[in-house]
Amino acid sequence: MRMIREETADGAAFMRLALRLARRAATRGEVPVGAVVVRDGAVVGRGSNRRERANDPTGHAEILALRQAARAIGDWRLAGTTLYVTLEPCVMCAGAIVNARVPRVVYGCRDPKGGAVDSLYDIMRDRRLNHRVDVENGILERECSIMLREFFQRLRIKGEMTERPKDFRGKARQPVAGAPAKMGERRFTEREPPHHRPRVASTRVESATDLVL
Repeated sequence: MRMIREETADGAAFMRLALRLARRAATRGEVPVGAVVVRDGAVVGRGSNRRERANDPTGHAEILALRQAARAIGDWRLAGTTLYVTLEPCVMCAGAIVNARVPRVVYGCRDPKGGAVDSLYDIMRDRRLNHRVDVENGILERECSIMLREFFQRLRIKGEMTERPKDFRGKARQPVAGAPAKMGERRFTEREPPHHRPRVASTRVESATDLVL
């Protein structure tokens, strides 16, 4: 694979590559998270979220990057590697990183409601496990958090602007004044403030949008 040298000691060059992968995920409608695995200055594995498109609950960026790195190295033990990821890994990914014997992880922004490295758990440094990981965070944190924030803002806007049901002429049907709403139906009018209108359901990674920039 093409060699990518670190621009600075903190590995910002590799995090920028992870950000590019995350943006590609967003274009597919996936939560924008990207990850790369680096060994001896070269990228040996890369991944971006594919859970929705592949209908795969394990299709997180870290898992895909670890799989590709193991194939490239020819060993499931990823000794001498560093994993760069834009968002703090979840419980599943933190466990996979420990099991792959990755010695170092660098992540961009925290996930206050799902992170298993610093926010909710400390799986990678748990002394009860037979492998522990050196962790560094905050690399390009602002860029990583803004990307997630903007993604979920677009989802909310899309959910609030969903068209009303149309009649046979293709014209949006207007609610009849005084007509009772059907069971389970949420009624609103153009006068109702936007914050009272239905919102799309949140997801595990939406918590990253709670970060204060």
